[in-house]
Amino acid sequence: MCGIAGIITGGNPEILQKMVDIQAHRGPDDAGLQWFESANAGLAQRRLSILDLTNAGHQPMKNARGNRWITFNGEIYNYRELRAELQTKGYQFKSNSDTEVILAAYDEWGASAVNRFNGMFAFAIYDTDTRELFLARDHLGIKPLYYAQLGETLLFASEAKALFEYPAMKKEIEPDAVVSAIMLLWVPEPKTGFKNVFKLPAGHYAIFKNGKLSIQEYWDIPIPETTPTLTPALEAESTAKLVELLEQTIARQMISDVPVGAFLSGGLDSSLIVALMRKAAPGAKLSTYTIAFTEADKKMEAMPDDAMYARRVAKEFGTEHHELCIEPDSNKHLQKILWHLDDPVADGAAINTYLISKQAKDNGTTVLLNGMGGDEVFGGYRKHFASLMIERYQKIPTPLRKGLIEPTVNAMPVAIGGKGIILTRWAKRFLGSASISPLNAYIYGFNYHKPDGLKQILAEHLFQTDFENLYPVRRYFELAERVKHLPLLQKMTYLDTKLFLTGINLLYSDKAMMAASVEGRPPLIDKEIVEFAAYLPSELKIKGREQKYLLKKAAESYLPNDIIYRPKAPFGTPLRAWMKTGLKSQMETLFSNNDFPHNHYLQNAYVLNLLEAHASGKTDNAHALWGAFGVANWINQNEPA
Repeated sequence: MCGIAGIITGGNPEILQKMVDIQAHRGPDDAGLQWFESANAGLAQRRLSILDLTNAGHQPMKNARGNRWITFNGEIYNYRELRAELQTKGYQFKSNSDTEVILAAYDEWGASAVNRFNGMFAFAIYDTDTRELFLARDHLGIKPLYYAQLGETLLFASEAKALFEYPAMKKEIEPDAVVSAIMLLWVPEPKTGFKNVFKLPAGHYAIFKNGKLSIQEYWDIPIPETTPTLTPALEAESTAKLVELLEQTIARQMISDVPVGAFLSGGLDSSLIVALMRKAAPGAKLSTYTIAFTEADKKMEAMPDDAMYARRVAKEFGTEHHELCIEPDSNKHLQKILWHLDDPVADGAAINTYLISKQAKDNGTTVLLNGMGGDEVFGGYRKHFASLMIERYQKIPTPLRKGLIEPTVNAMPVAIGGKGIILTRWAKRFLGSASISPLNAYIYGFNYHKPDGLKQILAEHLFQTDFENLYPVRRYFELAERVKHLPLLQKMTYLDTKLFLTGINLLYSDKAMMAASVEGRPPLIDKEIVEFAAYLPSELKIKGREQKYLLKKAAESYLPNDIIYRPKAPFGTPLRAWMKTGLKSQMETLFSNNDFPHNHYLQNAYVLNLLEAHASGKTDNAHALWGAFGVANWINQNEPA
């Protein structure tokens, strides 16, 4: 796990050094830079040592012939198997690192080597003979890779901030990113928060030669022509196969030369991972880490007590367990987190992730497994169930819907006496999308503002097209075309895994964890598990009212039912409680000042109206307000007044 950077055809080693040094948090253990004077190009790296802690793992690393150099961020979990295969072909290895295996694999198989890797990766290989650069990003986009082209010069890095160390690289905010972040709280790839800065998409590689960049997709989530009919035999077979894949994946992802632990919320995904870690390493020391909230915050958010469940799981599997209480002033870390995120990602979970990763690092744990991706792959989000329910709801006679159900729900408060009412919040959000097609309801359901609200919160120059043609909506419909023949749930899990997972969850988890110099590993989106899940019938993901059905059936071999079937609790922050404390006054101060740069993009008056409506308890605007607060702070941080 590292921070990488490179300049091809331009600059000098001093600039490249600055590009990699600004990412020092990603790799505090070692640093390296290789400059190719005749080509005016170079590669650099900051290393967080996980495999082969010796100097043999130093990067940039060259191949046996000395004509190819690599800088690599990530882990290749099947490197030992690949190494053995390559040794039969005559390759010899000087280290025990996966980096050297990537180089040999590329020498042997060229670009097609990427589909042999099981892991998370972003790497660059430069050929000094041909002066060709090969860039690749892992199948699911777990590791970030930013790039920018200035004429015949190509810049790349693990974090966007590194690119702006290049003197000619001008920092300008991308308008589509502001629109996306206000709507969704994140930015769909390949765009980023900045003009002319892009992410290499997940499952893609790129070749840069003679000033020209070509990008190629090498992998996509399988898109079956048809899905099988569910039978008892298929359910039993699928459950057994998923158990096998989970056990293999967890065992594979525990390879490390430094201590490995896990996030543990006490929910299905993280609890199952801990159980499988214990099965893979019966006598090993395992550390687990969980977030806890104050009693007042839990009451306001109507949260289940995650910490209680986490303690039970930790005791059951004999882990060294650590709890971190998120205090009401935790939003004080926002400026730091925004700097690390690069993109305008307005999700308070990034703060949680940073704080718990920092605690893990302080306790000597450098690698943490997490449950990221389980909801996207197996149908675990409320929006999945809600979109399926919309079809049923639309069959209710219109007079009953419009005359009784909707007026009743709209009149209900979202909080009474300082206690949040989670069912009312969900019902109001459901009705907001219940009059449109289920697929459109799913896509529009990401939006924290209705079209009229978007026009009021965004500056006029940002909303000069139809709602359907705004960048984030357009990206969803572009990818939806690929899966238009699939059942609704299959469409949703495909789009979530391609866009939502990569655009927000994997981004904030990587950046926030690396801010604390900790590596995160998400085994539930192992390539083999994702490919397996793509062929499942929808009923094995949501069966009746049971979401993530097959994953829960697999978990029954390892966990008690009250852990498996407990109420779902999102990994978030107590935004509604924060609104009752210092956050409300901070927002009032920020959006009452017309001199900040964000005023060129956002309309203060509308945000203040949202804040007042939220304070009244009649509407739940917590996430929309936090989004506006985060985006405004991000703009002010990245654009001079």
